[in-house]
Amino acid sequence: MRSLVATLCLVLTACGGLPSVELPGLEPPGRGPFIPRDELPVPPNVERMMGPEDCRGSTLAATSASLPDYPARAWQFGRQGWVVVRFHVYADGSVHRARVHRAVPDGPFNRATERAVSRWQFAPLDGVDILENCVVMFEFRAGEVHIR
Repeated sequence: MRSLVATLCLVLTACGGLPSVELPGLEPPGRGPFIPRDELPVPPNVERMMGPEDCRGSTLAATSASLPDYPARAWQFGRQGWVVVRFHVYADGSVHRARVHRAVPDGPFNRATERAVSRWQFAPLDGVDILENCVVMFEFRAGEVHIR
């Protein structure tokens, strides 16, 4: 019996040490395929959400701007939607006050988008101290995130 337990432990230990290999075109382990359970809501016209003075005075050039991750629970339940985020950019290119302006559905994607935009970095601004109320929209569709 002891030899059987020892052999089983060796086999399990050996299996745990094997590297995992991700093949192109396959979903990440544990997620499975994305199965949409609702349709993508009609996105808004983002240009209409901006006022005449919003995000004006300098050109934005992103040096670091990663997309948000698709939230695990939204993936699991096949949720799709979009989020509009407003934020300020200071003279050094850092982002401040990233906040959800509008989201449909409200909730499942909010935290991921605020977190991603808060980490963005832009090249230093020319001639202004701050750009206020810059706007970006993310679409969470079919298990992927796109910026619009």
